[in-house]
Amino acid sequence: MTGWVVWDPFVTVLEESLVKARLHARTVSALAAVAVTSTAWAQPPRTPPGPNTPRSLVQVFASADKVAGPEASDALRDRMIRAFPSRLLWIIDRKDVVSFLESSGYPIDEQLPASDESALAKALRADDYIRGRVVPDGAGVKVEAMIVLTRDNTLTQPLPAVTGPRADRAVAGLVDLIREARKQLANEKACMAAARDNKFDEAIKAADEGIAAYPQATLVRYCKMNVLARREAPAAEQLAMAKEILAIDPTSKAALAVAADQAKAAGLADEANQYLIQLLATNPQDAQLASRVIDALAASGKLELAKEVVVKAVADNPGDVALIELQFKVLAALKEYGPATRTGEELIQLDSTLADAAFYTRLAALYAADSQMTKASDAARRGTARYPGDADLWQLYAQTLKREGKALESIAAARKALEVNPRIPNGWTQIAVSYNDLGQTADALAALREARAAGDDANQIGGFALSIGNKLYRAAAAENPKQIASMDAALVPLQFADSTLTDANLKGNAAFLIGVSSFYKAQLLAAGLPTSKSCDEAKAAQAATNDAMEYTRRGGRTSPDAAAQILGAVNQLTPYLDRQVTALCK
Repeated sequence: MTGWVVWDPFVTVLEESLVKARLHARTVSALAAVAVTSTAWAQPPRTPPGPNTPRSLVQVFASADKVAGPEASDALRDRMIRAFPSRLLWIIDRKDVVSFLESSGYPIDEQLPASDESALAKALRADDYIRGRVVPDGAGVKVEAMIVLTRDNTLTQPLPAVTGPRADRAVAGLVDLIREARKQLANEKACMAAARDNKFDEAIKAADEGIAAYPQATLVRYCKMNVLARREAPAAEQLAMAKEILAIDPTSKAALAVAADQAKAAGLADEANQYLIQLLATNPQDAQLASRVIDALAASGKLELAKEVVVKAVADNPGDVALIELQFKVLAALKEYGPATRTGEELIQLDSTLADAAFYTRLAALYAADSQMTKASDAARRGTARYPGDADLWQLYAQTLKREGKALESIAAARKALEVNPRIPNGWTQIAVSYNDLGQTADALAALREARAAGDDANQIGGFALSIGNKLYRAAAAENPKQIASMDAALVPLQFADSTLTDANLKGNAAFLIGVSSFYKAQLLAAGLPTSKSCDEAKAAQAATNDAMEYTRRGGRTSPDAAAQILGAVNQLTPYLDRQVTALCK
């Protein structure tokens, strides 16, 4: 509960007319305050109440047969009229209630909804009212009732249940229980008055006196709980007060709300969540509260519990878009991909405005995580169709197409992303990957050069070029006989990688592979010189040995033993090539 409401227990004639009009306009199918059964005995003449006499109303009680409830409320009203002197407590007559309801055109033999009971009580100027129900209990019945303050129908005082062979007899035990419970009301008013004047010590003193007068009191405890909140008492103190109320009335909405807030403030997240769940159970149709509960559970990592709550909340509030959206997010967080995607598709059918770029991104990712790449691509496609100016969605579409095995379509989508945003991170790198998948190495390297110019991550670009060069080197080394052209093909991406990388280890790997490839190239050229007698080939071989020496030294840490062997072989090959250059290049 937050704040205080200054309430005038009396309403004006105009206010009464307004309430009548409101009740008459509402299409409430079951609206009643008293039963149509005859009273148990004739009522004695009553002295009219004074201007400050408290007024109490007995509402019609609920029952499955719509008979026992009206009988109980009629009998209780009659007993209370006889038990309480009219100058001390005025029990509103049945005829006044019937007259008011009939003049508004409503039935009088069914229990009112809680909100309408409060409206009726205000219209009849009741300070409080009795709400109850009659349920079977073996061969007899049980009557459960509570006192409700008219100014706020969440402020209730539950009464012990009473039993009897019939409803009208069972309520006999309620009169003394009501008398005892009402002992707190004067203190509740004193507490409220002091609190309105910011006299918090006096307010708490009045509340404590009310508790002493009636130890099971909840109404004065509500006042004390509010005073503690207004004076900003420690969370532990406020939580303790809320727990006192919950020990008496476990379904108290006000106490559960305070307990949840103060447990959270005290760092008791699990306890706070439990209070929220209990609070939601008191009103499962409160979609806003359900959202709060689910958010709290998810934030504290209780996703399974959040799922349990949200599934029930959606069932209790069919068609509530906010709850369905929460369900989508919770299921996604739990990685329950199938249910999550189905919920997501349902969500945007109910409200297409929720299908923003972030939604399509998440939906596509969920389909992809569920290995449904065709549906992932379709989700991304729908996103680009709705938001053609969103480069990230185009890039996502390109990624899903690539995973679907549609490299050419992926390249087209990636290029569209670059049209929208020429410097989108990894835009060109993504195109390079697709070209490489198609075996178009030259196009892949061209895209990597564009990626470097666009400012993409140097190690990512160089690392990918290194992987291309490594693959080509291994293929060239496996050839029998080995081919110079194959070694040259491997050297192109390897040299690009070496010139791009900044990571020392990756750069060392690239240098080592350049050294090995250059050695093989020099070896192959040298082997052909006796036949070719070519000065150019001799010089090319000599240059290759120089590269082999330089790069193998730089990358020798990658494979020290292999590097030592290559350097030894280069030292043996170099004098021969020097002589060949001298002999052939005159």
